[in-house]
Amino acid sequence: MSVSEQSDSGRRQFSIGIDVGGTFTDLACGDGKSLWRAKSPTDPQNFGRGVMGACQLVAEQIGLSLDDLLGQVARFGLGTTAVTNALVEKHGVKAGLLMTVGFEDTLDMARSRRVSSNGWLIPPWSPIERSAVVGINERVDREGAVLVPVDLGEVRTRVDELIAEHQIEAIAVSFLWSFKNPANELAVVEYIRREYPDMPVFSGVELHPSIREYERTLVAALNAVTSNALDGIEALAGELKSNGLQVPLLLLQTSGGTVTLAEARRSPVVLVASGPAAGVMAAAEVCADEGLTDAICGDMGGTSFDLAVIAGGQPQRSERGELHGMIIAQPRIDTLSIGSGGGSIAWVDGRGLLRVGPRSARAWPGPACYGNGGTDATITDALVVLGYIDPASFLGGTMTLDRAASMRVCGELGAKLGLSAEDAAWGIREIALAEMTKATKLHAGSSGLDPRRLSLISYGGSGGLFTGSIAAAANISTVIVPPAASVLSAFGAASADVRRQRIKSASLLLTAADAQTIATDLRSLGESVFQDVGEDGVAESDRIVTYDVGVRFYRQTSEVSVALAGTEFDASAVRDAFLAIYASRYGAGAVGRNTPLELTFLRAVATGRLPRATFPVDTSPRSSGTRAPSSYRSVYLDRDGAQDLPCYRTPDLVPGDWVEGPALADDVDTTVFIPRGAILTMGERRSLRLDMSSSPLADDIDSTVFIPHGATLATGERRSLRMDVTSS
Repeated sequence: MSVSEQSDSGRRQFSIGIDVGGTFTDLACGDGKSLWRAKSPTDPQNFGRGVMGACQLVAEQIGLSLDDLLGQVARFGLGTTAVTNALVEKHGVKAGLLMTVGFEDTLDMARSRRVSSNGWLIPPWSPIERSAVVGINERVDREGAVLVPVDLGEVRTRVDELIAEHQIEAIAVSFLWSFKNPANELAVVEYIRREYPDMPVFSGVELHPSIREYERTLVAALNAVTSNALDGIEALAGELKSNGLQVPLLLLQTSGGTVTLAEARRSPVVLVASGPAAGVMAAAEVCADEGLTDAICGDMGGTSFDLAVIAGGQPQRSERGELHGMIIAQPRIDTLSIGSGGGSIAWVDGRGLLRVGPRSARAWPGPACYGNGGTDATITDALVVLGYIDPASFLGGTMTLDRAASMRVCGELGAKLGLSAEDAAWGIREIALAEMTKATKLHAGSSGLDPRRLSLISYGGSGGLFTGSIAAAANISTVIVPPAASVLSAFGAASADVRRQRIKSASLLLTAADAQTIATDLRSLGESVFQDVGEDGVAESDRIVTYDVGVRFYRQTSEVSVALAGTEFDASAVRDAFLAIYASRYGAGAVGRNTPLELTFLRAVATGRLPRATFPVDTSPRSSGTRAPSSYRSVYLDRDGAQDLPCYRTPDLVPGDWVEGPALADDVDTTVFIPRGAILTMGERRSLRLDMSSSPLADDIDSTVFIPHGATLATGERRSLRMDVTSS
């Protein structure tokens, strides 16, 4: 029986999602009527401890034992940083690489890319030592003809040498032109798997059957060095099962869907940046609930500030991403991350200037106010000093923050700059705000979207304290803070679809494309990937397949994905769609109307719908007014001094209630700052909507003048426009 067909009359069906962050492990749990959430500190040495701790907290909220809760779970999703950490910290297993003889330097050359390191430009990290890369005497030409068959005796000799001399624990195989004809490469892979059954083997052509030998080889190499990164997840899966979980553990992948643990074992790299991807998928559901089509997502957690764009109701994806200068050929949700999280550490550089991040205090020892021995001033400490965070009600009052410790570390930092603790804290907040605002404008602009036409979806434990100010500075008119904003990535893990893909390389001009052959290839890919999702436990009625092709201008480096209506291929329609997408992203002036187009790949993507968490509708009687503040808090709105701000308890608000800024809205695990001039309204699904003051446009026959928030425009006697800009 498939996962999506499981039912148990008389028992509740829960969907649980987990996001293991650098500071906290977040959990969201829904049963279709209610939504529960919890946060548990992440243990860097044993992340399963944070997962089980969060499960226990939610079980107590629902009034069940841990075993009873897990026994009624219909879906358990997990976003993990295990693979990302292994690559960032470069602590994977020792691996060897077999390549076509003469091309052993492919990884080290890295397409001549360079990364900055302490003022020097150096090649990006190579996951496999050059001495562990060996050439195999084989050759396939660009048309796919086998010129030199592989000698399996040579393969055995080379593998034995790698084991004896380098103590390798995994092997990657990637031959030239294997995507055209994989015969030689697959023969070697099958031989090693048969003769060395305990050795994990990763094939470039199996994982990424597409042109570009560097990217294809790197995929195999990265999977090899991270082949043990899921060991802790398997241990967690066993612990969950022993505590009553009866359904498979699903892992979030970088493309925004989920895969089973078995599939993740085949390609661990699909889990890179899975947490941010889960949050974006959840944000897309928020947009659908709110009737929005275009938005920018801002996720501020304990370690970083992550941005993504939703256009036309769908997260923007890219065909490849970059990690420390390496080009990872994995379809992914296009995100931008900067080191501005609640735990980001403030410091003074060699020029005597105040800096914030990217180093983080993480969960342990954490910010000084956590009382775990932290000695560095962080963004969280600054927010405590400035009054934005109430030390007595942090995490619903389950954790009391030490304001005196925050004052001490901010004072020590300020002493280096000749500032008071409060001035140093204000500087930390302003620098973090400026960095996040700059990143928001950059990511929106690079996506070809006008910030004035976007909404900002705000989530993460610290996001609500900054996104109103970011929106005001970036001229974004609306901010949406969804329910359970602090654990929205975990909600995404509890609601994302299963997602699998099959891809076939193509290299032909669009005008030369054979529509019938392409349609046949697409149908074959679709049938295979439809079966893949079925093997993941999804009922046939809950599976759908979509198709797209990669298109680029002739000889251009990168392609754009163009969606197809089905398997039928219409070259004219594909061309029109490509030109429209290209113009929207890069400007109409960048389009070469007479330039030939070429296809680079054909792809079928299958998604499977499973039981999922949802945002329930609040059926409380509607309101159309304001409520009295629950309390007042002394908060610094500028560096000149603090003032008492009204504070409202978010759980006390009902749909229709509104609050005028400046004010604070406190929830159990997050706080929303409402800037001066903004109005916060509670929605029917308990999303908080921040409407910033409108910023009109002045239109002329041949030009338009944008009037920013807080500015006034006057017309002079000679028809000159005078704009007076005042700060908000």
